[in-house]
Amino acid sequence: MLKGASNLAKIAVIASIDPNPAMLKVPLKIFYFLNLVLLILMSDAGFKASLILAEIAPTTTPNETPSTQEYPQPQKDQITSTPTIAPPENIQPEPVLTPSPETKPASNNLTDSTTFIIGLNVGNRNVNPGSLVRGKVTDTEAIDFKNWLIPYEAVLEALKFTSKVISDNEVELRSPFKIVRLNLNQIRNDPELGLVLSIKEIKDIFGIEAKFDSREYAIVFDVPEVRNSTTNRRERQPVILEGLPKISAPNLTVSQVEQRVNLSGTDSRSRTEGSNLTNQGTLSAVGTILDSSWFVGINQPNLTDNQTWQLSELQILRQTDKSDYYFGSQPTFWRSRSGNDFWGFTTIQRQGFSPFPIYGSGGANPTQRLQPEGIAATVIGRAEPGTLARLVSNIYSRDVIAEQLVDASGTYRFDNVPVGRQIGTNYQVLLYPGGLLSAQPRIEDARFRILPEQLPAGTSARVISGGWQRRLDTNDFLGEFRQFNAGIVQRWGLTQDLTVGVGGVYDSSFNGLGEIFYQPSGSPFRAVFSGLIGNNIDVNVDAIWDDYPNFYARVSSDLNSIRYNLDWQISPQFRFLTNGTSDQGANFNIQYSAGGANSSTLAIVSVNTDRQLSWSLAQSLDKLYFTHRGNTVSTFSQLSYQLNRYQSLFLNYQTLSSSNNANLLTAYWSYRSPTRTRYGENLWQTELGYRMGSRGSGIYATTGTSILPGILLQARYEGVSLTSDQGRFSIQLVSSLGFQQGISPGDRRLERLRTEGGLLVRPFYDRNSNGKRDRNEEIYTDNSEFLIVNNEVVKPGELDIKKDGFVLRLPPGTYRVELEPAGFPPDFQPSVNAFAVEAVAGSYTPIIIPLQPSYTVGGVVTDAEGKPLAGARVESISTTSKSSVISVTNSAGVYYLEQLRQGTYELKVNGKSVPNTITINAQSETLQELNLKLP
Repeated sequence: MLKGASNLAKIAVIASIDPNPAMLKVPLKIFYFLNLVLLILMSDAGFKASLILAEIAPTTTPNETPSTQEYPQPQKDQITSTPTIAPPENIQPEPVLTPSPETKPASNNLTDSTTFIIGLNVGNRNVNPGSLVRGKVTDTEAIDFKNWLIPYEAVLEALKFTSKVISDNEVELRSPFKIVRLNLNQIRNDPELGLVLSIKEIKDIFGIEAKFDSREYAIVFDVPEVRNSTTNRRERQPVILEGLPKISAPNLTVSQVEQRVNLSGTDSRSRTEGSNLTNQGTLSAVGTILDSSWFVGINQPNLTDNQTWQLSELQILRQTDKSDYYFGSQPTFWRSRSGNDFWGFTTIQRQGFSPFPIYGSGGANPTQRLQPEGIAATVIGRAEPGTLARLVSNIYSRDVIAEQLVDASGTYRFDNVPVGRQIGTNYQVLLYPGGLLSAQPRIEDARFRILPEQLPAGTSARVISGGWQRRLDTNDFLGEFRQFNAGIVQRWGLTQDLTVGVGGVYDSSFNGLGEIFYQPSGSPFRAVFSGLIGNNIDVNVDAIWDDYPNFYARVSSDLNSIRYNLDWQISPQFRFLTNGTSDQGANFNIQYSAGGANSSTLAIVSVNTDRQLSWSLAQSLDKLYFTHRGNTVSTFSQLSYQLNRYQSLFLNYQTLSSSNNANLLTAYWSYRSPTRTRYGENLWQTELGYRMGSRGSGIYATTGTSILPGILLQARYEGVSLTSDQGRFSIQLVSSLGFQQGISPGDRRLERLRTEGGLLVRPFYDRNSNGKRDRNEEIYTDNSEFLIVNNEVVKPGELDIKKDGFVLRLPPGTYRVELEPAGFPPDFQPSVNAFAVEAVAGSYTPIIIPLQPSYTVGGVVTDAEGKPLAGARVESISTTSKSSVISVTNSAGVYYLEQLRQGTYELKVNGKSVPNTITINAQSETLQELNLKLP
């Protein structure tokens, strides 16, 4: 955006000094005064009424349940740093925080102050081109700047504060950098501006410095940078789709095809032995059919012989929040007694809950879609009053689950928070002193334990499935469908702790199915019981005590065996681990770990019930690393030194006593390129070295590259190995092609499209303004910061930038897509700025955006005597579409009509037609001058 375009008033001052029409050639942009007109017309009573209407008491959230229970005022030495989890209880409402005596409104010392228009900037970015303020200013200097008055609403809008009513006079203000409560009775009322805040009050209440910039003619707020900040999920703006032009997803596509090839072989130094070559591969394809995704997978044991190819998978999948439908190959929701794969139909119907999102995870499993997304629990901790407590899933992304301003009790509490299963079991609480989000937070650990299959209380789910078992033989492409199987189960969330399921399964014979999922609130214990009862009985029990990292134990049992795992932290350095089965023995491990600023040690010793011993050791000291592992048969040792972030030296030594005491020494250099693909792969990686051992000596080399779009190539050669003197080589090639909107390189994440879709955004220069892309009209890819999806700005890192457009991956659904005009060239703008776009799994919905030439007409409006008219409303009306563009003249009578398209426009000034008209065609200049003289 143009830096000088931040303020209308600055232009007015310049124009009043020199109203020469030649100034119109300066490429400055003037924004409209609609907000100013509204403020001037708004009375004091009307302002208060609109404030009340805008701040209707919000719906009570789980964290704001009022109660009468009292907590004692904590002393400083009582405040702990470890949050705990407890059953939900009520807590007292938070007290109202009012400004301290230092922040009470001071008297306004301005004399002869006036109201005038000035811009509001946050740093170098203009956020309000013209706001009416009260103060006193010369051309270059602000007089008594600290007492300037700015409308309360303009301050909130500029600093991105949202307001929530706490009581009749108190509101809670939230922004990306600060959360504070404010008493509206403490805010003065200006007879012309309404509720106002002074520059000093803004600093005292919000901690925001401000200055006057005469060159920009703006008030510039110095807002602190907030690292890794995200908005709270509960306060996102509603997504409005009504009235937007709709773009539907394609009904049938072949979106991507991927071929994987693996070549391997050996060469012998003996003349009596020949060389051999094996070639294998897999062929996959994905697309969309009738709002569903389809996927095909083919195994290729011998690439050159298609008689050996086999159909491994064929699935059509449709997933929504309420129901899922699976056609083709799929796993059963019950423990099948047959080892063959299952092909048929499955549907899942959910009542009262949404499933855990697995979009983009690849293969689809019906049992995963029975896991609810939201789980209710309580996390409690202590902190100083006034501290902002944020419950987050990850300290790196800091995606906020819930937050609370700690009240006078010194206790924060998150009740019934829908946390989502993507978080796992480990959480952090970020504590910001004084509610200041720009400060470094104190980080505390919190734990949240969940049982994946447990449903929220009062919800239910039904699964119905039927199909055939498939038997696949060698050289059989389709296989043989033999045995019919079917099943049905209904699950109910009876309480917060208990979920039960009842159903039946036909698998060779009919069996009754029963399920129990139990997890007491606030307890580390959880258990699952399931059983098939018919001609045979198959009962499974899975019990877990999860108090990790202190203690973790799991016992699983069926009628044939018992399996267990145990992990016990004896001390900060020592852990005891064991696992085993009742019929195959057990393993016992002792683990030691220690670490310092630049060093660490991890040692493990294991023994099993057959008295077989194994061990491992890993040590690091600055840039030097040593690992060793072994057992009674073989050992492996590695010493490495990191030259820099991208290069290392390695020395490996291996032994194998079962093969005539074989040994092998390998020394090599490793390089990883600094540049990575969006999937985290290095563009280049290489290892080069030499091997010596009991089988001989030879070169060792590997290389890999993903520099070519849609292609991954990896190769490996070893002249000798631990067990053979034969040279071995292998080559892996992955090639992916996209077939939407022409043929293009694929993204090599083909399986993600089975459960995920997205947008293919294609802005292009529509030079002839016909609304379609012609052969000579190129795709615009110079800037990617123009996309807003569901009111969230899409960051460049979230887009896959291709030559034919931008790809954004999204779960299936309908999205509001907006285009930021500042992200496009000033003289080429989109004809439509907002859409409702449908995304389905299996493909990317194309969004074709014609960037049509944009024209600006400006000039000076004068009266019959030639004097400039300030505040005149100039309107251009298209004779074809009847759309209009409006501009209000400044004090010099200057107006600008921007983003005009080709066509003819009628002009009106203050609602009255003028004889002048505007005609714009392909030969017109992008900036034109037209002075208007009124009779």
